[in-house]
Amino acid sequence: MWEDILKKDTLIELITKFIFIESKEDKDQVTGKTKIKERVIFPRYHQLDVIRKTLDDLKVNKTSQNYLIQHSAGSGKTNSIAWLAHRLASLHDEDDQVIFDNVIIMTDRVVVDRQLQKAIMGLEHKVGLIRVMDDKCTSADLKLALESNTKIVVTTIQKFPYVVDLIKDGSNQTGVVLKNKKFAVIIDEAHSSTAGKDMMAVTSALSSTDDFYEQDVQDQLVQEIQSAGKQKNVSMFAFTATPKPTTLRLFGRPDKRGNYRAFHLYSMKQAIEEGFILDVLANYTTYETYYELNKKIDDDPELKTTEAKRQIAQQIDLDDTNIAQRTKIIIEHFRQHVMSELGNKAKAMVIMASRKAAVKYQQAFQKYIEEHHYNDMGLLVAFSGKVNLDDENEFTEASINGISEDRTAREFNKEAYRFLLVANKYQVGFDQPKLTAMYVMKKIAGVNAVQTLSRLNRICPPYEKTPFVLDFANSYADIEKAFAPYYTTTLLADTVNKQLVYNIVEKIEGFYVIDPMSVEGANLVLHKARIESRDKKKLNFYFGATEKKIKELDEVTQREVIVTLRRFVRCYEFLLQVSSLDDVELQKMYNYISYLLKYVNISRPGQGYDLAGKIKASNFAQKQTGSHTKGTKRSNPEVKLPMADEIELGEDKKKKLSAIIEEINQATGSNFDKDIAVKSMLQLRDLMMKSGYLRSSAKNNSEQDFELSYFDRIDDMLIEGLEHNKEFFTLLLNNNDLKKEVLGTFASEIYDSLREGSIINNNI
Repeated sequence: MWEDILKKDTLIELITKFIFIESKEDKDQVTGKTKIKERVIFPRYHQLDVIRKTLDDLKVNKTSQNYLIQHSAGSGKTNSIAWLAHRLASLHDEDDQVIFDNVIIMTDRVVVDRQLQKAIMGLEHKVGLIRVMDDKCTSADLKLALESNTKIVVTTIQKFPYVVDLIKDGSNQTGVVLKNKKFAVIIDEAHSSTAGKDMMAVTSALSSTDDFYEQDVQDQLVQEIQSAGKQKNVSMFAFTATPKPTTLRLFGRPDKRGNYRAFHLYSMKQAIEEGFILDVLANYTTYETYYELNKKIDDDPELKTTEAKRQIAQQIDLDDTNIAQRTKIIIEHFRQHVMSELGNKAKAMVIMASRKAAVKYQQAFQKYIEEHHYNDMGLLVAFSGKVNLDDENEFTEASINGISEDRTAREFNKEAYRFLLVANKYQVGFDQPKLTAMYVMKKIAGVNAVQTLSRLNRICPPYEKTPFVLDFANSYADIEKAFAPYYTTTLLADTVNKQLVYNIVEKIEGFYVIDPMSVEGANLVLHKARIESRDKKKLNFYFGATEKKIKELDEVTQREVIVTLRRFVRCYEFLLQVSSLDDVELQKMYNYISYLLKYVNISRPGQGYDLAGKIKASNFAQKQTGSHTKGTKRSNPEVKLPMADEIELGEDKKKKLSAIIEEINQATGSNFDKDIAVKSMLQLRDLMMKSGYLRSSAKNNSEQDFELSYFDRIDDMLIEGLEHNKEFFTLLLNNNDLKKEVLGTFASEIYDSLREGSIINNNI
C-alpha cells in the first residue's frame, strides 16, 4: 500500500483531489465563547480505493450501471460521499465528454446533513457548485435546481414524488428537459425506502422516456413500467453499512456464483480490527423479567390472543414495580461500571418500548436520582408527538426537557446530562462518541438491532472506550444473529421470480372483489391530463363497489384480502425496479390497487376489550441470564429476499383469558424432556389427521395451498389437544417460530396420507 501512496501521481492526486481543511465551531460551555477548530482531512485507504475503482468503472460503463457501497459505520461515509460527488461533477469519459450533468445526493433524514456541503466546499470553492434543499425549499425549487447549472444538489428522497407531478405538468420555466440530462444519484443509507414508491418517483422523475401526456393510455402504462426501473441516463450510488436483501438486489452486482454483492466493501470486521469502531457485543449482559399474572375479576371473557398478549405485555412494561426494579439496576450499573469512563464524561442511552414507557421511566429515574442525591446524573427524553398517562396530564419531549426538540442532541452533549431515554428516535444516524452504555427495553431485530446498538461503536479519542450493553428484552443469540450478515460481506443468495407476483394476482382474483371493468375504467380516469370532479365521482364509484364486496366477507377473509393486496403492491413495486416485468395489465391492476388501499377502510372488530384493571402482575424479579464478552466473531453473510408467496396470516384464535394468562406464565421458563415432546407431537399429528377440513383441503388443493390450510388450523388443534399435554401445547401456542418449525415437519406427510386415504404409522 505504501508503495502506491508514495508515488508522485498518487501524491498529486491526494493534494489536489482529496486533502482539505475541515472547520468546526466549538462552543465553550462555561464562557459561551465560540472557537473555530481546524484540522486536515486525509483519506483512509478504503476511501481512496472506492473513489478510484468507481471512477475507473464509470469511464467504461458510463451511466449503464448502479453501485452499492457497503461501508461500515466509522468508515468516514460523509467524506466518502463528498469526495465521490466532487469527482462525479467533473468526470469526463475517454472522448472528453461529460458523463453526468448533475449529481444528486439523497438522504432519508428530513433535516439534510450540512456536513456534506461543508466537506464539498472544502474541496472546491466555486460559487453555485452545490445547493442544499433544506426544509424551506419546495419541490418546485428542487425541479429548478435540477434544470439549472448547479452541479451538486443535496435533498431528501421524500421530495421526489412531488417532482414527478411537476415534470408531468409540462410547465418548464428554464427550457431544459430533464430527460436529456444525465444524473448521478448518491443515496445516503439506502434501505427499505429505496425499494418502493419513493425510489420509483426518483427514477420516474429522471427518466429519459418521452413526454407523458402526449401519449394514449396504453403508451402511458408502458412508460410507467419503463420509467420505474434502471434508467439509461441515471446511475445510482448507494451507501450503507447494513444492506437489506432488497437493497442488494436493486444496487448490487451478481458474482460468478450468481450471488448479488456490493461493488465495494469496507466491513465491520475490518473497521473493528483497524480501531475505527468498537465491538458493541464485547460486553453484553442480558436480563430476564419474571412475574406472575392473576385475574382481578370473576368473569372469564373471550379475547383474541394477539391483542390480549399485546395488552398484557404493555401492562407488564409499564408496571410501577417492574419500572422501579429496572431503574435501580440501570442507575447503579451506570454509577459503578460506566460513569467514570472517558474521564468521567461517559453517557448512556436507554431504548424504551414505547413513548408512554419513556415518560414513566423518566419519572422513575428522576425520583430515584433525587432520593439518592445523585446530583451529577441529568437526563433527557426523546420521542415524537404527545403522550397522555391519564386524562389530565399531557407530556411532550419539549415539556419534559424544558427545551425545544431541535436542541435535545446539543444539550445531551453537555457534561450535566448522563442519560438519554429514547422511543423510536435517535436510534439511527445519531453520532455521540461519549455514548458508552446502552440499556435495551424493547425487542429489536435484524437491521434495526444493528443500527440501534451501533450508536455505541464510535471511538472517543484520546480515551480508551469500552461499550456496555444491558438488555432486558432480547437474547444474546438473537442479537448475534442480527449482526452476522454484516460482519464481513453481505450476499444475496436468491433472486426474484416473476411468477410469484402472478400467483398473488391469481389469489386476488379468487376473492372476486375487484371487477375488471372497474380496473379499466379507473385507469382511463387516472391517465387523463386533468381529473375533474366528475372523474373523481367515477373513481369513488369504482373503489366504493370494491370496498362493499370486501365488507360482505367475514372478518378473517377481509383481513386476508387487505394483506394480499398490500403484499402485491410491495412486491410489484420492487420487481419493477429489478426486472423487465413488461405487463400492461399488471400495471393497470397495480394502479387500481394502489389507490384502492388509500380508499378502503376495513375496521378491526373484536379487539376493543380493555384489560386495564382486569389482571394483576405480582412477584416481579429481574434475573441476570447471561454475560458475554467474546464480541462479534460470527459471520453469516448470506441473506435472502422475502418471497411474494410467503403469506402467513396468523389468524387470531379466541381463548379464555385464563388460558392466555396461563400461556404467558408457562412461557417464562418450562423445560420438556424428549420423550414428552415426541409423544405430544404424535398426539397433535393424530388430531390433525382426524380433521375433516384438512382432509377436504388435501383432496382439492396442491401441497403448497394445503399448507396454508394446515397452518391456519394448527392453533385450533393445539387448543383441542390441551387436555393431552397442556404445558407443551401451551408453549407451542405462545411461540410462532417454534410452532412452525416443530409442526411443519408433519405437513407433507399429512398431506400425502389424507390425499391417498392411507394411515400413518406411529413412528418418528
